[in-house]
Amino acid sequence: MHKKIVDLNTQVQQARELFDEGHVVPSQWVRDEVLRSWLRCRKHGVSPSGQLLLEAAQFDQISYIRNQHQRLMTFAEPEMHRLFRAISSAGWVLACLEREGRSIKYFGNDSPCYELLGAALNPGMDLSEDIAGTNAPGCALIEGRPSLVCGSEHFLHSFRDLSCVAVPIFDPAGTLVGALNASKPYDGRPVGILEAVALATRSVENRMVDDLRGALVLALHYRPELTQSPMRGLIHFGEDGEVLGANPSARQMLDLESLEKTQSQVCFKDLFSCRAAEIEGSQQSPVEVECHNGARLFLKVESLRKGLVSVKSTPPQRRPDISQSFYVGEPTKPLFDKAHRAFQFGVPVLVTGETGTGKEVLARSLHANGPSSKGAFVAVNCSAIPAGLIESELFGYADGAFTGARRGGAKGKFEEANGGTLFLDEIGDMPVEFQARLLRVLQERIVTRLGEEKSRPVSFSLVCATHRNLDELMESGDFRSDLYYRINGLRVQLPALREREDLDALIDHLLASMSQEDSPPILTAEARNLLRHHSWRGNIRELQQALNLGQALSTQGIIDVEHLPEDIKAKNDTADVDVGEGGTLAAAERQAVRCVLEKHNHNVSAAARELGITRATLYRKIKHFGL
Repeated sequence: MHKKIVDLNTQVQQARELFDEGHVVPSQWVRDEVLRSWLRCRKHGVSPSGQLLLEAAQFDQISYIRNQHQRLMTFAEPEMHRLFRAISSAGWVLACLEREGRSIKYFGNDSPCYELLGAALNPGMDLSEDIAGTNAPGCALIEGRPSLVCGSEHFLHSFRDLSCVAVPIFDPAGTLVGALNASKPYDGRPVGILEAVALATRSVENRMVDDLRGALVLALHYRPELTQSPMRGLIHFGEDGEVLGANPSARQMLDLESLEKTQSQVCFKDLFSCRAAEIEGSQQSPVEVECHNGARLFLKVESLRKGLVSVKSTPPQRRPDISQSFYVGEPTKPLFDKAHRAFQFGVPVLVTGETGTGKEVLARSLHANGPSSKGAFVAVNCSAIPAGLIESELFGYADGAFTGARRGGAKGKFEEANGGTLFLDEIGDMPVEFQARLLRVLQERIVTRLGEEKSRPVSFSLVCATHRNLDELMESGDFRSDLYYRINGLRVQLPALREREDLDALIDHLLASMSQEDSPPILTAEARNLLRHHSWRGNIRELQQALNLGQALSTQGIIDVEHLPEDIKAKNDTADVDVGEGGTLAAAERQAVRCVLEKHNHNVSAAARELGITRATLYRKIKHFGL
């Protein structure tokens, strides 16, 4: 093990030498986040031998920073005290930084070997990347996610004997406000403190949500027992049901960002299919509800403040069932039938396609009609779990496995899926270091919780999905080929909406599913034509939202151009402009296809890549246009 650690350190040092000499650095020699940071440091003109960080901050600067961020420290300092008591004996020191990278509070060590850390982390010191080079808090604040930087990964030579771990802090509005950082002298051994820092950060964020002083605070999670854990989502509502704020876990589970982009105020009724009154009595037992994004979550009342008016409820509006958007046209029906047959016999299915094409809906359909339909459908978004929490989320943990662990321990996703279906969404974004452990579970069908030696057998059907090109990821070393062949029993490519020949039938299907009566909304010819020629970057999800808006704004059940979203209507202004040969959109498309084909000497694969369509679609266009 010691030799392997030395080899890894040497590899990073060699990568840095290549980088400093202007050469290409092999991707397997250094982590992506570190290389991205090195490139940013070079762009900022940071000198590896720079000593600017060691200049002491002025007293007035320190006073100003503390006053500016007094509210943040009200929430952060109690958690820092708690965490420091747990990790200081292992040599770690702590610091809280504000969003620009300056230290606000430092919990240190008086030992002489910590002199450099004390100088770097004392209040007022600037650890932003353009000043201090590559370091964990600088990276965490720029990339908005947990970061780990050790030894020679630091950009400044003076920091190469240090290791640091940082996790960003977000306020209830989803705004980055700072970061929590743990550091110690680097001894070459793996750093295993990220999870503890992440849990402390979550506690800080939860304190912020609790402090909003509204009417109702809900805890939520995909699993009922975790509505009482540090991993729960928290969302706070005002007296009229408006969302006052939420922690990052709740924002991610509820996809709050997408609603906030389209609405000035998000309310309870926009998020859940039930009325607030139906869950206000759930202080003891979580209640399962369906959310606006199709997810099913367990809700539990965290606090219901007395003396305030109960949350006003609006009768739930009928929302289109997410499964209704999964319209299977004739071109794709044979492949989907094959997927269901294969899944019945235990063959894992890999679903690929752009965001919004219906990957999770197909996965749920496979589960509902598969051999494990009586068990749970457990969805895991591999891109949404912080790196430091992947192990506990997937494998579970034993009692006392880490600071903040739930008493009695908890199951992981693998155990929860036992007897059902495990859906690994965005598997292309799973960190390489965890892919080997996933492969072992899929091969041996046993899991071991963190902090335990006991192995537990698991059995589940498997569906994976990704919008990324796994072939390219394998070539670059970012996805294991042995894992790919384990999950790719049958591959199903979902077409982008702009490539579907059954768009009109899909639109009619969605309109019919939206109707509360026998007569669905009607699209005018102009509105339908506009939908046909839209680029649909959000695919079916974007189309569904466009039709929802059209129905809401329409009169007498007729959806016209004026009822469609602004970005779609904007395209209407150019619809009648002479766009080339013949002055029609079809002629312009023919001209574009012809030019790209000529550019690539009629290499269909290269032309299809440039046009952003599949080869099969391009062949159809060539035949249609007589090219």
